Amino acid sequence: MKIIKQSYKITRFNPEMDVYDICDGYCTCYHSKMPPTFEAQCEFIRKHREHESPLEHSRLSVKFFINRGISHELVRHRLASFSQESTRWCNYSKDRFGNELTFTDDETIKEFFSTNDLLETIEQKYIDMLAAGFKAEQARAILPNNLKTTLLVTANFREWRHIFAERCTKRAHYQMREVMIPLFREVNSVLPCVFDDLEEYIA
Repeated sequence: MKIIKQSYKITRFNPEMDVYDICDGYCTCYHSKMPPTFEAQCEFIRKHREHESPLEHSRLSVKFFINRGISHELVRHRLASFSQESTRWCNYSKDRFGNELTFTDDETIKEFFSTNDLLETIEQKYIDMLAAGFKAEQARAILPNNLKTTLLVTANFREWRHIFAERCTKRAHYQMREVMIPLFREVNSVLPCVFDDLEEYIA
């Protein structure tokens, strides 16, 4: 059994190309000239970003290493593309998975009971079911929400603005905020002209 901290990795982010394409959208709408530099294009976006449709001429891809409970919330964002590790086809008793289950850490519940004992029991029962001839798609029925999953998310900046606004607030699940706030900080540090007005949603 392995327990990991949740994390993410940005796999596609091309600020210069995306800023140019977003500005091209605004210039098309307003019949304006393209600002000559990246910095000028960023200021042009900041000036007009309340008009959100040109922000769709962009793409950000992020691979999340999170628990399945959090993944179930993320895939509810309709205007995005998702590819997720499948518990139906992934047999975690195989060598490529280290013959073990991987779970995400949850510090908030450790004071109440020993999660390790419970997770070790689940892991053993899962492996026993596979050894007894059950398929992975059957054995997955006993797997908990804090099983680690890998989820690749691709969306345009307009949709990422919506995701950040929903998933960084105090109302969001604490494990969602654990990955989403650092992601917002990283993306916003590169393109504040697109994202910095969302700071108000982070408490």
